Amino acid sequence: MILFNIAKKNVQKNFKGYFLYFFSIVFTVAIYYSFKNLQYNQSLGGALKLLDRAGIIFNTASIVIALFSILFIWYSNSFFIKKRKQEIGLYALLGIENKEIGLLLFFETLIIGLTALVIGILSGVLISKVMIDILIHLIGLDLDIALTISLKGIIDTSILFIGIFLVIAYQSNRIIYKFKLIDLFKAENISEKPIKESKLLALMSMIFILGGYCVYLSVLKGFSVVAASFTTLIMVIIGTMLFFSSLLYFIIKMQKKNEAKYYKGLNMLSTSQLLYRIRSNAKMLATIAILSATTLTAIGASISLYYSTYDAVERETPYSYTIMKDDKNYVKEFEQALSKSKNNKLINKSIFTYITLNAPKETKNGFRPKYIVISQSNLNQILKINKHKEVDKIKNNEFIYVNPKSSGFDGEKFNAIDKDGKNIELKLKSNSKERLYNLFSSDETFVVSDSQFENLKSNNETSNYYTYNITNPKDETFNQTILKLLKKYETSNELLIVSYYENLKSEFSISGLLMFIGVFIGLVFIICTGSIIFFKLLSEGQDEAPRYAILKKIGVEDEDIKTSVYKQVGVNFLIPLAVGSMHSTVANYVICRSAGQNLSVIMMWTLIPYSIIYIIYYLITSKFYFNIVTKSK
Repeated sequence: MILFNIAKKNVQKNFKGYFLYFFSIVFTVAIYYSFKNLQYNQSLGGALKLLDRAGIIFNTASIVIALFSILFIWYSNSFFIKKRKQEIGLYALLGIENKEIGLLLFFETLIIGLTALVIGILSGVLISKVMIDILIHLIGLDLDIALTISLKGIIDTSILFIGIFLVIAYQSNRIIYKFKLIDLFKAENISEKPIKESKLLALMSMIFILGGYCVYLSVLKGFSVVAASFTTLIMVIIGTMLFFSSLLYFIIKMQKKNEAKYYKGLNMLSTSQLLYRIRSNAKMLATIAILSATTLTAIGASISLYYSTYDAVERETPYSYTIMKDDKNYVKEFEQALSKSKNNKLINKSIFTYITLNAPKETKNGFRPKYIVISQSNLNQILKINKHKEVDKIKNNEFIYVNPKSSGFDGEKFNAIDKDGKNIELKLKSNSKERLYNLFSSDETFVVSDSQFENLKSNNETSNYYTYNITNPKDETFNQTILKLLKKYETSNELLIVSYYENLKSEFSISGLLMFIGVFIGLVFIICTGSIIFFKLLSEGQDEAPRYAILKKIGVEDEDIKTSVYKQVGVNFLIPLAVGSMHSTVANYVICRSAGQNLSVIMMWTLIPYSIIYIIYYLITSKFYFNIVTKSK
């Protein structure tokens, strides 16, 4: 009990040093629990119409966060252990038994971990509601899903993180048994072995990185996406490792040639320290640059997919509803339901009359099994509603071929046989990609002159499509009313109505979900990688403190020390960010070109927020580092 109280006081006393570590764990726990809560939320799964797949996706996201949490907590704890080795050695020197020192460290780790777990779960409960609202907004649904607290989610989260903290606590407990007393007191003099630089490797870093970019850009010229992606990944990873271990060293070393700048202020000291630290931290910085590139690319790809899906839904379903079956009773009941709706009013309604012509059995030279034919007036009516330019007059011997998924008609003539056996042959006037109806089962439509249509209509039965645009197509209540009405009329093999809202839910339930998960996992990566650099640099700051103390004694001003500190910290934060951003920009460029999206929009939603968070970490770390090296005794 005495050891537990001492451990508690130690945590309280040193909480300022633990704050970012503690905050990062709380945030990670909160996001992990939130995903588990979403996974077990039946109302959300039902709304997404993807209960099984949504659960799998949320569970996969949770596993990714769990794996990253293990690495982050383990890595961060190693910094704290190194930081406290002298303190541990002092305990041993004072005669405290190894068992008691081990228990003290064990209790401290558990106190931090369990406190972060409790606060993280409580925060996760609140965050879950916000995350649900964000997800519903991304998918474009008009729903209000109540906040639920998942007991299974709490249990899963507790088991995972208690397990992690027990392992970390055991690792802390064993530290006293792994080192001799003299090694504990010399811990600050032990650093990572610097990687030896090489001019050849520096040159190869650029070859690998630029070569990887060229391979990936070849996707735009038809090269295999899978082969290009795999090759680029290997080349860029190798190039990035070589960049930080060799090329960056030579870039910084070149500053020595500018003697006027090199001998100004503390530039000589800063450059020397950077040269040493860059080499010893090369693996960590390269890993963070690669993680940053992966995170930015994944978020960019998910955002690009989201916007592509939105464009596709808007393009494929230009109307709120299209009734595909010419059933007067259903049309009447649909319009009655619309008139009774409190949240909706009719904007416009159109009736499109068409003929279905049978083609000969042999399909060649432009023949089709069936033809959907409408008149020019119907086409212009559609174009007017969609605010598009109307077509010029069609002659009696001409037709316009409409197919939103085709580059054009594969012939020059329109051939068909009507029910009376009369042959019809018209010439192609032009092609159009206009979407005439909501996801019509046949994308092909042939447009003829009004007089020709009347001629065909006299020998063929006509049918109608009914399109409606309403004020609130995302109204869930009205949509459910229409779905209930649909069951009364719909047959198993016949499409009766196509709804913009139902199509939106179906398409966005995947793309919106992936974007949502990508953004939140990206946040976890950003915060954790930023914290890793923070802990690493503060650990180095404690090692450098005696050197800066000597500089202060010989009259060096705090302002000069501050400039030196901000420069050193800036290289460790901003260079990985710049390299990762460069990699992701190339990857997102290819993705955006392939998906028909604007790269600047994607980068605005990825690179700018990412950079802001990293710059905040940079400023916080620089301030802490400066305080360590100037206030040390």
